[in-house]
Amino acid sequence: MEQLKLTAYTDGKFSAKNGNSLSIPMEPENIRFGKEIVYREDRQQGAVGGGNRFEKYRPETLSFDFEIDCTGIVEETQENDKVYDKVDDLEKLLYVYNSDGHRPSYVIVCFAAILFKGQLSRMNVDYTLFSEKGIPLRATVSLAFVGFRCSEEERKKFHKQSPDMSRLITVKEGETLPYLCHRIYGDSLLVRQVAKFNNLGGFRNIPAGTELLFPPLKKE
Repeated sequence: MEQLKLTAYTDGKFSAKNGNSLSIPMEPENIRFGKEIVYREDRQQGAVGGGNRFEKYRPETLSFDFEIDCTGIVEETQENDKVYDKVDDLEKLLYVYNSDGHRPSYVIVCFAAILFKGQLSRMNVDYTLFSEKGIPLRATVSLAFVGFRCSEEERKKFHKQSPDMSRLITVKEGETLPYLCHRIYGDSLLVRQVAKFNNLGGFRNIPAGTELLFPPLKKE
């Protein structure tokens, strides 16, 4: 049986671990990957037809179900293993608010040839078998993750692609973010979106020499 390994981190660069990793024996029936592209309708007023312009990629998703079995029939299960305890360990690792990172943890999911970096978006637990005392002996856990890349990884990814999709700009002396947004998009009001994309605390007083990634944005 393959081992599912979940490792939590306090930061989006996946450099500072948050506690110990969890290894869970898993035989999934299916593993689901999702990719989505967002297009914006490009149609003049009164036109019957029109085209769709690329706007952005949504983060990739990963989801799967697995079973926690503490009946004793699974080889890796110890005599004192409890379903509640295993579910609680998952919640602490993936779901509980992380005081160091000021948010739930970032997660690396490893299973066989799969390596996925992201964060938990959904966790469902169905208890399916109970002892005579009402203690859960078996549960089906459903986990869903949404992918995450820090701004540095995004810069590397987009920099290799067509400049029509994104632009990596080095700020020159005297240039401001509103000026650059007007030059690139024709709309200086997009400054807040660009600042957020580059993890900036604001859009004023950006030092010369700063590299900024301008993603594909459109005027409203």
